Amino acid sequence: MTKQYKVYNKRGEYHHAYNASLQGSLSWAIDCAKRVGGSVTEVSDSGKEKEIFNWDKQTTCSR
Repeated sequence: MTKQYKVYNKRGEYHHAYNASLQGSLSWAIDCAKRVGGSVTEVSDSGKEKEIFNWDKQTTCSR
């Protein structure tokens, strides 16, 4: 499995995903989450998800 960024809407429903190997994909995912008022999770190669941005909490990633 390739690392990716998943976007969820404000109800926690899956909205979109971006391949992390593409330059700018994290910014695209965060912009998308802002638009839908949702969140972004980073999905590791093993499939584990970690929230890195949440519109409600206004948390941002360290990148």
